[in-house]
Amino acid sequence: MDEPLDITKLKYVLYARKSTIDKERQVRSIQDQINDCKLLANQLKIHVVKILKETQSAKKPGQRPIFRQMIKDIKQGIYDAILAWNPDRLARNMLEGGEIINLVDEDVLKDLKFKTHFFTKDANGKMLLGMAFVLSKQYSDDLSQKVGRAVRSRFQEGKTSTPKHGYINEAGVFRPDGQNFKLICDAWQMRLKNKSIEDISDYLNKNGYSRIIKKTGKKVDMDKRILSKIFHDPLYYGVLIQTDQKIDLRLLYDFQPAVGEQDFYTIQDYTYHKMRSSKPHKNVFYPLRGMVLCDYCGRPCVVAPSAGYTKKYLYYRCDNQDCTRKKRSIRAKVIFDFIYKFLAEGLNLTEKEYNDYYNNLIKVTDKKRQDIRIQLHNRQGLLKCTNQELNERSLKIIDYDDQTPIYKANANRITQLNEKVNQLTSDVEKLQSQLREPETDRLTIEQFLNLSKKAGVIVKSANELQKDIICREIFLNFSVDEQKVASYQLKEPFDTLLKQRKLPFGRGARI
Repeated sequence: MDEPLDITKLKYVLYARKSTIDKERQVRSIQDQINDCKLLANQLKIHVVKILKETQSAKKPGQRPIFRQMIKDIKQGIYDAILAWNPDRLARNMLEGGEIINLVDEDVLKDLKFKTHFFTKDANGKMLLGMAFVLSKQYSDDLSQKVGRAVRSRFQEGKTSTPKHGYINEAGVFRPDGQNFKLICDAWQMRLKNKSIEDISDYLNKNGYSRIIKKTGKKVDMDKRILSKIFHDPLYYGVLIQTDQKIDLRLLYDFQPAVGEQDFYTIQDYTYHKMRSSKPHKNVFYPLRGMVLCDYCGRPCVVAPSAGYTKKYLYYRCDNQDCTRKKRSIRAKVIFDFIYKFLAEGLNLTEKEYNDYYNNLIKVTDKKRQDIRIQLHNRQGLLKCTNQELNERSLKIIDYDDQTPIYKANANRITQLNEKVNQLTSDVEKLQSQLREPETDRLTIEQFLNLSKKAGVIVKSANELQKDIICREIFLNFSVDEQKVASYQLKEPFDTLLKQRKLPFGRGARI
């Protein structure tokens, strides 16, 4: 017969959790849970050797690093038992719930104590614990479905909590934000006239544009990053896009657009032309083509060697005649020296950071899917406009003599439009593929660790093609002024992981 368990000799770990992701408003705060559990520990005269706090969701397994470490420590004998406020603090999924019951079965976990649930280490006690985990999972799944239905229902009514520059969100409905709305309308018209994003940003700030974030009260001025997103967002002509849904606000209420639909697609076409060089130089390879942007006007720089008769050097040059920069080009050596220094200091990311990132990928994926849907919508709109122009010109050209200048001009334009249709069709197919398979570009753990720890050495000794391949795995782009790399943007997962770590790069560059 088993001897009675003396709980006063066990080492208990107090585990408290309140998710910042789940809608768990009915659950007491972490400190309240700890206070209740301490009172219970005093009443039972049990010894708490460690207090653990976690703010991750227990809905899906493998997302809680502190919980995982606690389980490892229990298996190693560091703790004998767990004290928690309720079983749903330990698990809202059956995998981790079953793992806890299995630890009890194997006598690795000697005891469980809860403020709101009575546990006994017998068949009935384990059955009731299992039922508690089942009910926790059912509650979590049901709540998720209800919240999802509510969000979808509100969205079908054209309502969303997402804030937008130039608009006030009144109970989910967008209304013009006075002077801010007028300035945003001015910004669209300036962009329509090919004004640079930098000039437009300066105009808005000089004229007093600012938006207050409700939650924090923080004042947000305009910058190039925000403006770039605005100029790609179809909400400003009346179409709201969220993760898997699209709705035309103009059909639901008296939504006031900041730009007309045709002007919106004219601006998308203008941006698309900047992305697609009219002279692709297909026969010559140069590294980082399309990745180096002018910090003054935002356009991609042209890359080519110097035209000297002795030793030639590779340069990145801004050919935008409206750009205000004085020195048009910058040597490739400056950019690669920056890359060497950046990578030499090391990304130094770990396997744990890789796993944490991809375990929480759903949050990033939802945002990424929304961005892809906006890109897809804009490309499809451009494709529609291009096909319309192509059809109109194709029908009109038959009225002209094939030897006249007007015929030749239209024939050239039709050739360009056909090429554009083919490219846009390819873009649409790629974006649709990304929506179907959101993790196709996911790095393996080996690729991730190699890039994180060895990229600096590899890039410095690599040839031009190898340099280009590795840099494209880590960086999205670089913005250069007349002398240096002024800013840069990393690819995922490096961008998110480094921002989370808040590394003090000390390079004089800004993200």
